[in-house]
Amino acid sequence: MSSVNKDWGIQGVWNSSLENMTSRPVLPRDHLWASELGKAPIDVFYHMAGTIPTNPPNFRSMRKFEAGNVFEWIIKLMFKRAGIMIDEEVHCKFQYQGLLEVTGRCDVLVGGTPDFTRAIAELKALDMPEVFIRAAGAMKDYFEKNYPQGLKVKPVEIKSLSAFMFEALLARKTAAKNHRMQCFHYIKALEFDAGSILYVCRDDLRMMEVPILNGGVFEEEYIEMVEEHSGYYETKTIPPLEEPVVYDPDTGKFSANWKVGYSLYLTMLYGLKDQAEFDEKYKGLPAKWNGTLSRFREGKKMTTLNLERMQEIKAAGFDIAKIAMN
Repeated sequence: MSSVNKDWGIQGVWNSSLENMTSRPVLPRDHLWASELGKAPIDVFYHMAGTIPTNPPNFRSMRKFEAGNVFEWIIKLMFKRAGIMIDEEVHCKFQYQGLLEVTGRCDVLVGGTPDFTRAIAELKALDMPEVFIRAAGAMKDYFEKNYPQGLKVKPVEIKSLSAFMFEALLARKTAAKNHRMQCFHYIKALEFDAGSILYVCRDDLRMMEVPILNGGVFEEEYIEMVEEHSGYYETKTIPPLEEPVVYDPDTGKFSANWKVGYSLYLTMLYGLKDQAEFDEKYKGLPAKWNGTLSRFREGKKMTTLNLERMQEIKAAGFDIAKIAMN
């Protein structure tokens, strides 16, 4: 008798493959990574010292990281097929006198004369989803009309975001501070006048591009952050702990501090078992405070509950009147 075929599935294989990521060993070092700029100084301090994390990235975090890699790959593929990919994963370093060296890898350098006719044909041959073929067609029309002589070469950093974060940054037409400083590092180290951060929304594939310039406020915040890390490193001073709830001027909202929730030393520094415990304790509070902040900004009458929230905000050390002006 022939054996009966058993039912089969790919869920287990897929999930386990995404959980088999390897991470670089944590060893003492005397330089910063560009991706660390904007992260909690206390986490960077211990990481640079070679302290083994008590809370390494969990499986969900690793899958989100891989999802980001997928979106980055798709965008890079379009650049490559269009013939404007100059280079990728460009290693570069920069150091101001007396401060720590910063090193990192730029996602892509793009520019030159696009050939989107070829790109579209090759995307179709690869059986890519229609949305990317339409996007390539729109890019073809745009660049042929506005840049007939070709494109100036520039560094581009590709980031994928949740719809919540994408909307918050889109509303203010800005980039997150850690992304600004990371992109600025590549511009500075590679000696370009400007570059950009390319955001892709993971929920609906919308895209937003934020230009970053070499100098001005971008360099000021970059130097400030490198100086801060350098000071802690040189004096062997442990940085202060992060607050669990913060106000982010880039989004205009209160939020649970991702620098705490995603801390590699969450248990060691904050006494929390894992990110789930952090979320349970702090994730719901910002939404309540943001509702009150919105009513305050709009000049609406404060309810009894709103007044209670205002007291909570004040007790946490925030000046709601000052914040509302941002």
